[in-house]
Amino acid sequence: MRMDYIVQFQINIFGLMILFVLYLFIRLTKVQTYSKKLIKSIVMATAIAIVVEPLTWIFDGMTFWGAYFLEYATNVVLFLMGPIIGGLLISYVDFRIFQSPQRIFRRLYYQHVSIATFGVLIINFFYPIYFRVDPVTNGYSSGDFKSFHYLALAGIYLFMLYIIIKNIRKLLFYEALIYFLCFLIPILGMFIQTFDSKLYFSWTSIVLGLLVIYIFLETNPSDEDFLTKIYNRRSYEMYLNHLCQSNKNFGIVIFDLNAFKEINDFHGHNKGDETLVAFADIIKRVFLNIGFAARLGGDEFSVIITKEMAEIEFFIHEIAKQLSHHDDPVIKGLSFSYGYERYQEGMTLDELYIAADNKMYINKKDVKDENSRTEGFQTFH
Repeated sequence: MRMDYIVQFQINIFGLMILFVLYLFIRLTKVQTYSKKLIKSIVMATAIAIVVEPLTWIFDGMTFWGAYFLEYATNVVLFLMGPIIGGLLISYVDFRIFQSPQRIFRRLYYQHVSIATFGVLIINFFYPIYFRVDPVTNGYSSGDFKSFHYLALAGIYLFMLYIIIKNIRKLLFYEALIYFLCFLIPILGMFIQTFDSKLYFSWTSIVLGLLVIYIFLETNPSDEDFLTKIYNRRSYEMYLNHLCQSNKNFGIVIFDLNAFKEINDFHGHNKGDETLVAFADIIKRVFLNIGFAARLGGDEFSVIITKEMAEIEFFIHEIAKQLSHHDDPVIKGLSFSYGYERYQEGMTLDELYIAADNKMYINKKDVKDENSRTEGFQTFH
């Protein structure tokens, strides 16, 4: 019998495996964004639906103690998951268009149909609107108004289509095309399943849409800087936006290599590239457990620090120490300037960057003044 279930629900098992891999990718990527957070919520909700759907069939007709509760409860959850997932999908589209978590929150993550469905399911316990479960045989049967549930679900996806069309000018062509193709697939899946309830296409079609969206909209092969293999400016700015939108506590350190032009001029651009790679490796190691290292361009680097720390000077000293122990004499003699600023509520990202950058230039001036005094002292003697 267990093997029969595996054969019967193999498409659910396959969909669940895809969702598990997708969830791991989202969790393991360091470039977290609000849109990925929404996708993670959709993945979890879809996984619940894919697990619950076979249970409604398995418990149907069983008569052991508690079977009635399990059959009824799993069907309630299954009816709820449809509008919940649909509302989250609209939330994802809305965020991609307007980039505002607050806007989605004010719209209750588009869960209005879910709330209405929950109310109907309460009434359903007394009067079978969507479904009934016989308390004696534990047999499931559809209610007289079950088709209204499918109409409500179709309405969610049609409303999503309306949002896309209304804001089509705010979307890239390929992005709009992906929405049209991937978010209309669940409607097709539901349509097919209405003809035969044993064709489990409604939930697995959402899995296919999520996979396409994540691959084409949420991942990008240019997340890393091509030379240093730490994150690039695009990833850096995406992560900063996410931290601001999520009201997280963080700070940034801006680094600039001193006399880098002279390294290129006197030792060649290959040595300059080696210097950039070495410095990137060091800041990545030093800030490994507390920060997000990125190359902003040229010889400018930054680290986003997301954890509380006592003093930035400890890490600066550690960077200088590792440079001084390097085997390459050019890199061993490398110095740098830095500026650290903590994000304050109400700050724009430009204000945060300018504050850290100004501190970096003050530090660079202090280094130059110190070098000038040292050289003058040596010349005098």
